[in-house]
Amino acid sequence: MRTLPEVEVSYSDLDEIRTQTRPGFFDRLEQQKLLVIFILVAVGFSARAIRLDSSSLAEDEANKIFAIRAYRQGDFTANGEHPMVMKLLCYASVEAASAWNQTLGRSLGLNLSEETALRLPNAAFGALTVIPLLLLTSSLLGFRTGLIGTILWALGLDAIWFNRIAKEDTLLVFLMLLGFYLYNRAKRLPAFDVGGQERLYAFAGAAFGLMIASKYFPHYVGLNALFYTMIGYDSRNNRPLTRRMWAKYFSGLVLAFAVFNHGIFLPQTWRYLWKYVNEELLTHHGYLMMDKLVINDATYTPGGSPWYFYFLFLWVKLPLPILAAFIVGLIEIFRRRGDYPESRGYVFLRMMLLFWLPMSIVGVKFLRYSLSLMPLVYVTAAIGIVSISRVLASTLRRRFDWDVASRVAAVATAAVFVVVPAITTAKSILSSQPGLWVNSIGGNRIGYFFPHDEYYDLGARESIRYIAENAEQGARLASEIPGVVQYYLERYNRTDIRSEILSQPSFNLNEGRPDFVLLQRGRVYFENLENFKYIERNFPVVQASTFEGAPAARVFRLGSRQESSAPDASSPNP
Repeated sequence: MRTLPEVEVSYSDLDEIRTQTRPGFFDRLEQQKLLVIFILVAVGFSARAIRLDSSSLAEDEANKIFAIRAYRQGDFTANGEHPMVMKLLCYASVEAASAWNQTLGRSLGLNLSEETALRLPNAAFGALTVIPLLLLTSSLLGFRTGLIGTILWALGLDAIWFNRIAKEDTLLVFLMLLGFYLYNRAKRLPAFDVGGQERLYAFAGAAFGLMIASKYFPHYVGLNALFYTMIGYDSRNNRPLTRRMWAKYFSGLVLAFAVFNHGIFLPQTWRYLWKYVNEELLTHHGYLMMDKLVINDATYTPGGSPWYFYFLFLWVKLPLPILAAFIVGLIEIFRRRGDYPESRGYVFLRMMLLFWLPMSIVGVKFLRYSLSLMPLVYVTAAIGIVSISRVLASTLRRRFDWDVASRVAAVATAAVFVVVPAITTAKSILSSQPGLWVNSIGGNRIGYFFPHDEYYDLGARESIRYIAENAEQGARLASEIPGVVQYYLERYNRTDIRSEILSQPSFNLNEGRPDFVLLQRGRVYFENLENFKYIERNFPVVQASTFEGAPAARVFRLGSRQESSAPDASSPNP
């Protein structure tokens, strides 16, 4: 038996013990989780909200404006192919912006444009997505991986891009992740806290109900249930739900959907949807992709647009460091089962990524649908970054002690995988448009791969303004964006100009030619392809809205009173 005097402990040993028990960098950040979330939301919102009106409204966004006008009159059937939550938020934002402009905005000289007001809800919810994303991934994969993945989302160009347009996908992702987190949180509560579990299941159901009332993608509810079935019963954090819990869950879902999407119960909405599904309202087909016009129609599944559509998007649109980290993370999650509790996070990512693959088979594809994929990409990339950092630290330990090696590896990986992509994002937002950016694999071919989604009617405002300023009274304008044309002609007080649609069967260049035609590379369809080619060959360009050297929109003069001067190609300040 050893007595106390026989135990010799040096000061250096005590210092070593203190060093080993000192909280690490990520441990200290986790202790300040609320501050971290506040900073990430602020940074994410700044990246999404700055210069929101730098691009013109797209056709879908113009239709949101018209739906808001209908909502003011109590008509909730407008734009009925989309659920109501997005339009309700846009309505509230536009009305609030109008009140602001008439009061403080006017006195401070800080008026908000209608483009900004329309897009502001998505910018806000895109930034707020960091909250459920961080909480969910931290519980599944640990705080370090969750934080890195959340930072990539907050600063990610391909998340910011779609959060800056008024489409339903941003709300879908926020509410989907919120539902996932609340359901997971309910599972993790102690067994004796039955009331707390029931409340959280009700809130999770409400989040999923709002998700479906934002975009009709209900399959994420099924994927959530499938995940907990796959990981198996666990008395600690995956207990079966009682009947009362299921009742609360589905009651929350149905009630949230019914209250915030009540327009779906109106007969007029169903008549509109019937016409929409039967393509009675559609006058065009096709999607231009790498200079090839492809079919983009759900009825052609599994044909239609190419299966590699979304894979190509990741290949040419992800910053190279993120792409490399994603590939490493992908190998990691399929190579290893992971240690508990991270093993559940690996199962979640594998399942969600594999079940996203059917999106590549469906005949209709748009890049904005990929927004629900991006959290999975960023979190998988975070796993790759952590793995790369560990390998780098192990390599450096041959020459340095453990602390130095770890810190150098952390700084190096942060610089390559966070700072460099963040600089790319900042440059794209401040000097160009996020949707136009292409990595070096894409060869800087602006608007070549996915012009419809990349341009998204960029430059239409400037081209329509040119026509409004130069067209004769009662002139005719043909385009593929009648909603955008109507909106901006109203703004420029030229409602006398008559709008026509190029892809309409009744449109004919041989009889009664329009005075102006607005051609957009992102609006080439099978129905207007020949007219496109004929106009480009035979008529002069009188204005072009050009971004990074690529024309997003061009105005052709077809009327008999053509300008005798050379074509005027002007570039709006992007």
